[in-house]
Amino acid sequence: MRASTLLIAGFALPALSGCLATRQEIEDLRADIIRLNTTLQSQQKKEAEFQSALQENQEGLQGNQADLMNKMGELTHSLEALSSQLVESDDRMTTLATRLDDLDKNVSNRLDAVVKTVQGVKSIPAPSPSRFYQAGYAEFTKRRYAQALQVFQNYLDQYPDTEQAPQAQYYMGEAHLAEKNTEEALDAFDAVIKNYPKSGSVPAAYLQKGKILEGDGKISEAIAIYDALARKYPHRKEAQTAGQRLRALRGDKDPAPKPAPKPAPKPAPKPTDSGAGR
Repeated sequence: MRASTLLIAGFALPALSGCLATRQEIEDLRADIIRLNTTLQSQQKKEAEFQSALQENQEGLQGNQADLMNKMGELTHSLEALSSQLVESDDRMTTLATRLDDLDKNVSNRLDAVVKTVQGVKSIPAPSPSRFYQAGYAEFTKRRYAQALQVFQNYLDQYPDTEQAPQAQYYMGEAHLAEKNTEEALDAFDAVIKNYPKSGSVPAAYLQKGKILEGDGKISEAIAIYDALARKYPHRKEAQTAGQRLRALRGDKDPAPKPAPKPAPKPAPKPTDSGAGR
């Protein structure tokens, strides 16, 4: 009895062991199936999301294509309008070119007529320098300063070295000063001093230049001009005025110094007897 029991137990143990192994495999298989189902569901979810995104992209692409087609249509319309405008502009340019040709011919014909007329007229002699200067001076005395400036400038352009050229240059400065164009007046008076240093108009030009500088607040420059005038031309009345301005600017209360007397002319040498000693 005991031996049979042991014999049965010997056969049952391997069978039981095999049954346990089969259950473990089943459990592992179930776990694998669950894991695969989970993975499958995740993949299906991703696929659904991908399909949704793809559909949205397709819809957006279709919308972009529609917008692009609309813009292409607008661009085509604009190009057609521009082409039409270019054609109109070309027609206008052609018309304008024709008009310009006609105008050029008309002007040429008129110019030829003027040339023929001028050639048939005797040349008018230019006025003498003296009359030219007098014309400018007449405008100046009438206070027509712009006209005087033009006449004097034309005079200096044609006759820069005549006897009356310094006066013309000086009166240009006076005309500018009357028009309150101080910079142009300074240039004109400087031109008198530099271009005509031996002219009798130079002292007056110095004085006017000093007054302009003094009026502009350039006291040191004005003093230098007044001082140069007083030293170079001590016997001119402009020098006396310059001395007064110097004393006023320097605060000198001493009486004005008298100008130095003119040097007395040397006596002429006595004639010698050419026949003496013969």
